Amino acid sequence: MAEIIAIVNQKGGVGKTTSAVNVAACLAAAGQTTLLIDADPQGNSTSGLGISKANLQKSFYHLLMDEARLEDIVMDTPVANLHILPANRDLLGVDHDLAVKEARETQLKRLLDSQLRRPDGSDKYNFVIIDSPPNLNILAINIMAAASRLIIPTPPEYLPLEGLADLIDTFKRVRATVNPRLSILGVLITMYMATNNLSKEVTQNLRQNMGQLVFDTIIPKNVRLAEAPSFCVPIIMYDPRSAGSLSYQAVTREIMDRVGLK
Repeated sequence: MAEIIAIVNQKGGVGKTTSAVNVAACLAAAGQTTLLIDADPQGNSTSGLGISKANLQKSFYHLLMDEARLEDIVMDTPVANLHILPANRDLLGVDHDLAVKEARETQLKRLLDSQLRRPDGSDKYNFVIIDSPPNLNILAINIMAAASRLIIPTPPEYLPLEGLADLIDTFKRVRATVNPRLSILGVLITMYMATNNLSKEVTQNLRQNMGQLVFDTIIPKNVRLAEAPSFCVPIIMYDPRSAGSLSYQAVTREIMDRVGLK
């Protein structure tokens, strides 16, 4: 089955969308057919790959409400092997709309389970990467219920770490109730500044407390990474030799290794 990896953190501004877009692009560049699901009402993964949110006829919202099928919404991107299920502000009211659904917490899982395979039983994608919203609402629970693994991006600062325990508690509840196969693939340190003592201190604490769950690769704070979305391409297309690009290529190799792909 396709590896469904959700990029999750209930705090905004931690590098979630940057990680989702660039990991998905690096997987695709490595020959893995990849679907990026933009599940954030801000739709930054969508616009960051050159798709106009204002002109969408159908979006992730319509899949989630069972009003359109996956193949009718998925769009191509500038990266070969990478497709996107786009999102826009339609998702802002999704918690209210999901609340009236039967088995509301597993709505997305049911839809993906039924639509990610071809009629002959083969998988349409090797990887599905989900860019999650910055909260722990019903949509976020749906995403965890549908995923096989989680990646948790976090800057090496103390405030973002405060919510990490809450996120792990939610992960444990989801695994105990609706998705026993869910696991944490890794914690990804983002926005790292090598000259900042706080970055070094928090990174050391993370590695001491979470051990091998923390990826070896660290994503630096990088101007080229910040610029790439305005050019509507991932970093491997915008500046493939930049520190940000090389870091995302490296962590993608770690991801493939951790899921058993060499």
